[in-house]
Amino acid sequence: MSSVLLRFAGAAGDAEPIVEALRARSSVPIHVRDEIVRGLDFADAGTAERVTGALRRVAIELLAATDDVPALVAAVDASRRRLPVRWMTLPVGDMGRLA
Repeated sequence: MSSVLLRFAGAAGDAEPIVEALRARSSVPIHVRDEIVRGLDFADAGTAERVTGALRRVAIELLAATDDVPALVAAVDASRRRLPVRWMTLPVGDMGRLA
């Protein structure tokens, strides 16, 4: 079965409900990283973010089997978050662990 890196990007305040929804469906490590996004796409921005042009977001990433992606996305969709979440998958060519 092939693996992908599943990445969600959403409002920083929504990180906990998203992570909890993913943890209920998967036992793999979930990586959470704060990000500042600069740009001109303000569709998901709050008022203060529109003024400054800087969106405070959180990136949530996990490895997932390709077949598990729809269920994981559905879990995040059903989570008790306040704002929209964007998601994407990236193919994983190789991976390993170095000791």
